[in-house]
Amino acid sequence: MRSALVCASIGLCCWVQAAKAQTVLPQDIPNAAPNQWFTGSLEAPSPALPKAGMLAIEPYAVLQFDTGAYADNGHHLSTNDNASTAETLLVIKYGITNRLTVEALPSLSRSWNSQSHSSGAGVGDLPIELEYRLTDGNYHNGAPSLTLDLGVTLPTGEYDRLSKSLNGVGQGAYLLKQGVVLQSLFDTPGNHPVRIRVYASLFEPLSHPGVNDLSVYGTSQGFAGRVRPGISGQWGIGGGWALDRNWVFAVDLVQNLARGYRLTGVDGGGSAVATTGPNTSNTALAPAIEYNWSANGGLIAGVEYTAAGRNTASYVAPQIAVAISF
Repeated sequence: MRSALVCASIGLCCWVQAAKAQTVLPQDIPNAAPNQWFTGSLEAPSPALPKAGMLAIEPYAVLQFDTGAYADNGHHLSTNDNASTAETLLVIKYGITNRLTVEALPSLSRSWNSQSHSSGAGVGDLPIELEYRLTDGNYHNGAPSLTLDLGVTLPTGEYDRLSKSLNGVGQGAYLLKQGVVLQSLFDTPGNHPVRIRVYASLFEPLSHPGVNDLSVYGTSQGFAGRVRPGISGQWGIGGGWALDRNWVFAVDLVQNLARGYRLTGVDGGGSAVATTGPNTSNTALAPAIEYNWSANGGLIAGVEYTAAGRNTASYVAPQIAVAISF
């Protein structure tokens, strides 16, 4: 209940701010917005699909190169053996009704550093969610649409009993997701339509999985215990500014926050273990350029990189995606 109120409050504040922003626009700007083609941005989630039976797919290819780490005080540090990851993920959305959409996000990834590499491509945890568009947007005055989403992340990725630490690609726990997405589309002087998405999501663990041997939680061979993952959240804003009908400049600002996990158990030597992981955060930017060949197809490419953080790695992640809808 508390988390639902947090998401609702964030959504309401974003809606008010978006509505205020539109009052400065002239009333005689031509309505180019409904004819503009968009694909991105790279990170901001999209609202529920506009009609029943519609299918949208968006495969991503991502290369992430760690470039160091942020200390607890936010200072950036150089680190040895920075990890690199190649990931492919697929956003799949299907319109159940004109307002209700189901989405799944399967992924595969493989990691390596100068000392080792993962045994092969690993299947990550699987997010599945329902999205409901509560209100439609109005491109005449820029009033945003409002989509609420509710979902669960299935722990399909390896997280313990690992042969190598780089094989870890999951958390082991079921996670409940609650979120809100606001999308505003409007014209600007010069006939360059702008689309803005503001969103927030909260993830709460639904299970406290067992942890054995080498794991993503820093345990080693012989450990046996349980972990209580911390609550995490994400919020961000993504925008697209049309250069013309086909070409769009897009950019994202993303903030991730997570409480530390609580790990208890017994190590390989029989000693009791009770540790708490650090709270983490990072702020990332993701500029991109997109080319849209129709209202139902486009390509976007860009680079996401961390600008600040605490107790987490810094990284640079070039990526490319193709969006197609039927």
